[in-house]
Amino acid sequence: MKKAIITGSETFGKYITNPTKWLALSADSKVIAGHEIYSLVFPSVVLLPEGKENHGETIVRKAQEINADVIISFGMASEVKGFRLERSGTNWIYNEKYLSPSENNQPLNPSQPEKEQIQADLSFWDIEKMQELFAREHIPFDSTISDDVGQYSCNSWIYRTLIEMKKKQLTIPYLFVHTACTEEAIELIPDFDRVNKQLIKKEDMLKALEIVLQSY
Repeated sequence: MKKAIITGSETFGKYITNPTKWLALSADSKVIAGHEIYSLVFPSVVLLPEGKENHGETIVRKAQEINADVIISFGMASEVKGFRLERSGTNWIYNEKYLSPSENNQPLNPSQPEKEQIQADLSFWDIEKMQELFAREHIPFDSTISDDVGQYSCNSWIYRTLIEMKKKQLTIPYLFVHTACTEEAIELIPDFDRVNKQLIKKEDMLKALEIVLQSY
């Protein structure tokens, strides 16, 4: 049986939950689309104590330990219109909303070129099939592949994972999927812009994971 590593994250800002954590914990140890799921959940932070293993290193180490066939990371962003694929990670930290001035304006990895952008190899993925499966399930999907994931925690996971995969010569399908908010995530945000922003059902997360796993 194939093995898949799925990652989610803890909540951040005013959000009381993060649907990606719910997805990771709900899917862990289950068999979905012919894959045994191994889940990891990370705090939504960018800078880590010196000497501590970063999230990308943890993901790749786990992938090598279990001989994973695929790695899929999920993150939440309120501006996403359903589910959106992210292609690029950048060696830079900047987010005025969630980070302090002392954390901003610096590279994730000082040993790499500042603002270096690395792209995931999406040739493993059948994007057209993925889009068709999302449409069949009536789950919102943004068919535009994004190269701007922002420069907060989601970006750090993409960049650090791709750097570590290259370092360890791990050539398996990797994908980062951004998801919109759920009702549970915004329950304590009375001024959330429902008119201009998309909400998804929590249960759609598991179906989205199944679709993505069926599409490589």
